[in-house]
Amino acid sequence: MRVVIIGASHGGIQAALTIKRLDPKAEIILIEKRNNISYVSSGIIIKLNDMVEELDNVRYISAEDLQQMGIAVHLESTVISIEPDKRAVTYELLTGEQSIVTYDKLILATGSNQFSLNLTLPDNDRISYFKSYTSSLEALHKIEEAKSISIVGGGYIGIELCDALKNKGKEVHLIESADTILFRYIDKELSEILEQEMLNAGIQLHLNETVLNFKEVNQLPFVTETTTEEIENEYVVVAVNARPDTRLVQEFLDLNSNGTIRVNNHMQTSDPNVYALGDVVSYPVHNSYRQSFIPLVNNVVRSATVAAMNVTGNPMSYTTTQKTTATHVFGYYIVSTGLTETEANFEGIEVESIFLKLPYQLPYLELQEEVYIKLVFSKAGNCLIGGQIMSTKDITQIVNTLSLAIEKEVTLNELVTTDFYFNPTLNRPMGIISQAAYEFMIKKYKK
Repeated sequence: MRVVIIGASHGGIQAALTIKRLDPKAEIILIEKRNNISYVSSGIIIKLNDMVEELDNVRYISAEDLQQMGIAVHLESTVISIEPDKRAVTYELLTGEQSIVTYDKLILATGSNQFSLNLTLPDNDRISYFKSYTSSLEALHKIEEAKSISIVGGGYIGIELCDALKNKGKEVHLIESADTILFRYIDKELSEILEQEMLNAGIQLHLNETVLNFKEVNQLPFVTETTTEEIENEYVVVAVNARPDTRLVQEFLDLNSNGTIRVNNHMQTSDPNVYALGDVVSYPVHNSYRQSFIPLVNNVVRSATVAAMNVTGNPMSYTTTQKTTATHVFGYYIVSTGLTETEANFEGIEVESIFLKLPYQLPYLELQEEVYIKLVFSKAGNCLIGGQIMSTKDITQIVNTLSLAIEKEVTLNELVTTDFYFNPTLNRPMGIISQAAYEFMIKKYKK
């Protein structure tokens, strides 16, 4: 069996490795337009935080590693056409030479590499985004040179970049069109705490502001014009609106209204010999009536595993995503999974919630750490549908338990009585999740 995979980022690599392990005799051809693979798109942030010496180190596997495993890798090869009737892919090398390869199964892992502000960016290297290694390297140099930087987008990338720049002696502006940061992942109770920490660190927040234009771009500083402000800056990073790259297949595959490729729960497209995964597909969100475009690497790797299993004749279904995320910014570990209360209301789900600040340890210990936690429950089933936690303590692993609880539709009573560990030198007898659920139970049923 010959499997051709277009795209050698996280999803393409995971699919190739999984197929090779399941079927060592399979012929796998991985086609990548760039000259490198496995670069992590947040590499700039990792480098600015001095976690690696060189930006190029932010990788986890090389093309040579894959080739030693028997996976053929074609770098700097741009696919220009797919002929599904012939099961053939035509790609072009840097020299202009074209090659054709046929397939038994084709996997699309082309990812998301387009960004849009719904306005035309000037042809100027002072306004850019970063995703690939090449664009990241260029952006890193500009960031290091600039004295004033505007970051457009208050999602994870934007917030993490602000955090990485907070002690670099630069004037940093964050521009976000919503009225709060990280609005897809945390509700206002938590975001307001984080926003205050950002202000304390010197970050200038511009919420409820949409970028309209860039003025005087041929001089320094130039102006970023928003809904009500004119912000002077020497460099602008665009960190919003990733878009699926489906240009190769939009003529012969069924697409969703948001531009993603339509797949079944086996990651199979409308062509049974073609599979799609990662950032080119939409995902079913637990407790949502919609499938959504959610460009998160954990979704990419899971969908790649499902596709690889089915390509090799081992039936596996993709279940749902809870949008499980974690970050560490401005001294806080922040995790989120499931629907926020705002999202639940948008979905038309009647919910109840509780927001608490709880001690993590028993009071006799000298070390005392506090945890902010918000749990969101459906009124109808009394099931957990969302959870958010924020603390200076590393509580990131707790989000995995919350994610599983949401997927399995665990009820309030079950959360209160779940068997979590206790150690008198580490935590409280109920555990932080059960503590929060217990407090909500008292609030809910108190006469």
